[in-house]
Amino acid sequence: MANKLSEWIENRTGLNNLLKKALNEPVRGGAKWYYIFGSGLVFLFVIQAVTGIVMSSFYSPSSTAAWGSVYYIQEKTSFGWFIRGLHHFGSSAMIILAIVHMFQVFIFGAYKKPRELNWISGVILLIFLMGFGLTGYLLPWDQKGYWATQVATNIIGTIPVVGDYIKILHQGGSDYGNFTLTRFYTLHVFVLPISLLFFLFIHIALFRKHGVTPYWKLSEETLRTRIDPFWPNQVFMDIVFAIGMYAALAGWVFWNGGAELQAPADPASNYLARPEWYFLFLFELLKYCQGKFLIVGTVIIPSLALIFLFVLPFIDRSELRWPSKRIPFFAAVFSGLAAAIALTTTTIVHDNRDIHIVHQREDAEKQADRAKKLAANGIPPAGGLAIFLNDPLTLGEKIFNESCNGCHMVKGKGGDSGPDFTNFGSREWVSELLKNPKDNKYFKDSGAMPPVKVPDESLRDMTEFLLSKSGSLTNKNDESIERGKELVLKGNCVICHPIGDKEEKKVAPNLTDYLSETWLKEFIKNPGDIKFYGTRNNMPGFSDKLNDKELDALIQYLFSLSKDRLLVSENENNEVYTSGQSFFYTKLKLKTILDSFVCLR
Repeated sequence: MANKLSEWIENRTGLNNLLKKALNEPVRGGAKWYYIFGSGLVFLFVIQAVTGIVMSSFYSPSSTAAWGSVYYIQEKTSFGWFIRGLHHFGSSAMIILAIVHMFQVFIFGAYKKPRELNWISGVILLIFLMGFGLTGYLLPWDQKGYWATQVATNIIGTIPVVGDYIKILHQGGSDYGNFTLTRFYTLHVFVLPISLLFFLFIHIALFRKHGVTPYWKLSEETLRTRIDPFWPNQVFMDIVFAIGMYAALAGWVFWNGGAELQAPADPASNYLARPEWYFLFLFELLKYCQGKFLIVGTVIIPSLALIFLFVLPFIDRSELRWPSKRIPFFAAVFSGLAAAIALTTTTIVHDNRDIHIVHQREDAEKQADRAKKLAANGIPPAGGLAIFLNDPLTLGEKIFNESCNGCHMVKGKGGDSGPDFTNFGSREWVSELLKNPKDNKYFKDSGAMPPVKVPDESLRDMTEFLLSKSGSLTNKNDESIERGKELVLKGNCVICHPIGDKEEKKVAPNLTDYLSETWLKEFIKNPGDIKFYGTRNNMPGFSDKLNDKELDALIQYLFSLSKDRLLVSENENNEVYTSGQSFFYTKLKLKTILDSFVCLR
């Protein structure tokens, strides 16, 4: 019965003959490991296609729903984080392997006659892969993708004459918005895959026509006598390589916990954007091509590089494939590769040393975590950005930037007339304050308090005790608290500072419940109160400027600056905010959100 069915299928499809032709392809010189890269790229493309189709069944390509749908894939669907991780990191793996494959082809001289069109179709496929990376980066509609894609489209916009038109065509208007996302989605899901499949078919057909390009040292006698069929030796090598790639890719996904998803895109934010790693060389190049030389970095150099790749088979006409006979071409290609690596490395090293970028990454990570916690309670129909409408922490940061940042610096940004609030209220911050109150990051020369001169261990104990009553300290050490209590209460601190009675007044601030929510609220309302700084106070009070709910939000933000403090709104049930806080600042934040959605449209 099985034989009859097989015969019936074969008579109507010719499937067996097709498989024989595919698997019996002659490999001159025998199966080799350096022939595996092309098959590896096809395997990675299949992974991208499968994972992309799975995600597209959940994804919603609109500026209001995109981030939420990606969040749902990442956090709510079974193994969604793994599927998205494979797709995200798989795109980088494809570009790396495509570059390796291209250099292997170049080194073997496989671009020479009669394989010119095979080489050209490969260059076109590499361009399509870069296009996949560019268009896919925007689809999560998060901060990193939104601003990084803007960098890329702004580069396109610098092309003389047609640059602005191309940019507007891709954006769907003068600004980024819903049309931008739908156009990038169309390119990523329909136009580029169809185009890539078309040229991939041409590429493979040309490869089958001309066969593999053997190692240049193999003699003609060896090539005639050593001819292996594609099956089973070369297929075995390709399968081993594919399994190895998948294992490495899956391991990398597990190691990173899936792909990153930052907070929803905010057009009103100030984000230091960087393109994806494979565009960093071009980003760095533009730093050296400013003003009237900008066109050199955006058009001339990239165009010359592409033209060189396209015409390489026609300018290197020699039949010799030995690398020693092609030194000028090797010098050109590898100097270009070295330059791209150097420019990329320069950007990475610079960014890792730039304190502003490092702090922004830290802030972005915190904001992303916050966004996910808020999204767990539901995403409003207005879109991902609207989740911050009900977030006291967002309001607190806004109030701080408007009312406090002019005097208090945070991570290098802001004024310096008041204490630096970087890591405010942490054990480290309080300990350093006790050690040297006149340090430039605290009270400078205006500080009247003398340094606390005790061993570092005792200083840590005193800090632990002072913060123990704040009600929001993480990982309390009871033994350290007891030792610190004895040092503080039996030492010189209580001569100037009341501790224990909230209403007691002395020459220095009352430290009862120091840096707790209640203490901070009273202090911010009236720092000139006699139980704080009295007549020596230089800070304005905010009792008539902020209501209680706004003060609560500001204090939450201050707590968030410390690595040792628990946010008031994060209770044991992991709820991010209470129902009573839901809309207490809607009026204040609503205009910002609505303005953002106007930009999105």
